[in-house]
Amino acid sequence: MKKLDKNLIDHHIAELDYQISRQLDAVMHSEEFQAVESLWRGVKSLVDKTDFRQNVKVELLDMSKEDLRQDFEDSPEIIQSGLYKHTYIDEYDTPGGEPIAALISAYEFDASAQDVALLRNISKVAAAAHMPFIGSAGPAFFLKNSMEEVAAIKDIGNYFDRAEYIKWKSFRETDDARYIGLVMPRVLGRLPYGPDTVPVRSFNYVEEVKGPDHDKYLWTNASFAFASNMVRSFINNGWCVQIRGPQAGGAVQDLPIHLYDLGTGNQVKIPSEVMIPETREFEFANLGFIPLSYYKNRDFAAFFSANSTQKPAIYDTADATANSRINARLPYIFLLSRIAHYLKLIQRENIGTTKDRRLLELELNTWVKSLVTEMTDPGDELQASHPLRDAKVVVEDIEDNPGFFRVKLYAVPHFQVEGMDVNLSLVSQMPKAKS
Repeated sequence: MKKLDKNLIDHHIAELDYQISRQLDAVMHSEEFQAVESLWRGVKSLVDKTDFRQNVKVELLDMSKEDLRQDFEDSPEIIQSGLYKHTYIDEYDTPGGEPIAALISAYEFDASAQDVALLRNISKVAAAAHMPFIGSAGPAFFLKNSMEEVAAIKDIGNYFDRAEYIKWKSFRETDDARYIGLVMPRVLGRLPYGPDTVPVRSFNYVEEVKGPDHDKYLWTNASFAFASNMVRSFINNGWCVQIRGPQAGGAVQDLPIHLYDLGTGNQVKIPSEVMIPETREFEFANLGFIPLSYYKNRDFAAFFSANSTQKPAIYDTADATANSRINARLPYIFLLSRIAHYLKLIQRENIGTTKDRRLLELELNTWVKSLVTEMTDPGDELQASHPLRDAKVVVEDIEDNPGFFRVKLYAVPHFQVEGMDVNLSLVSQMPKAKS
């Protein structure tokens, strides 16, 4: 019996592994497959970072961006759309329903008239259900092919004076735009497969990906990282307000770092599509985006801001202008939205039998005052249960809609912003009890 040459066998096995790896690369790096893997990697990252023993639920709505666009186009009115039914009617407006805190999407938007129209429609549903929507802005939003080109834009403020952004700027001036958040750029979803990175048990798969091969890496939407910070803040203090700043809930930890060698020693592929300097981050934030900034030579990044897409109004007084700016920031939208959910529940469950405006106002004020403590510097535990320093609810009849009350909420949270008190406001409608 002839003895087999082990070295020859190993050589053929290695050659087979190489050929299979290249065939698998062709699949793994195709645009269609990357889109699917990116989505599920993003969802998995959110699920892995969520402690479901706490009062947190993650539900999946299987609807592509084009399906959602078609949903709105096929509906004569927003209130007849499928998204409105799923989120507002079935949850927010149904006894026993569970109001949704936020819609987290993997959608990437550009500044085309179609996409801005879609954002406008989403914002109307989000505002009705007090449910902020988080998506992302890709290079196409800035009329570029890559985020590196986006980061290199000079004078980004004047860049948006182009005719291509007329619809976008119009949308930013709407009230409902404060219920939309667009994050950027994408983050690395996983390391390339290989024995030193992510080993594959069935065969020696070495994914051919190195630093310059940017499009071969698996990138995920930063909206999932933003959502993870929301969940962490809610678990820690009951509110989705601690979501910005590296030390105050905005950090995105433990990002994958890929080391590769092009023949000159190990180099690092940063875990975000592009480095965003502090000054540029500030510029993007002022334009209605939520940049994720990677920390150089570290394994984490941070959201330094959490602005909605709404453009703050400019008033005659500095205080009014500052309040407009603050009311366009998502942490405060999340705070007001959750309070609005509670007010809706109380009106429906506890005092739904009354048609008297004054009694409804009294009952809602009694409840909202339970969230108030006038203590100057409350501890974390007290601030979690009593997040407001002052609050008031005003209930008004609506002359042209006699079946509803207009409910106005005014609130002052404990935390100050830029050395001044924050005055938050929200307006919603509540149905009157039927006779």
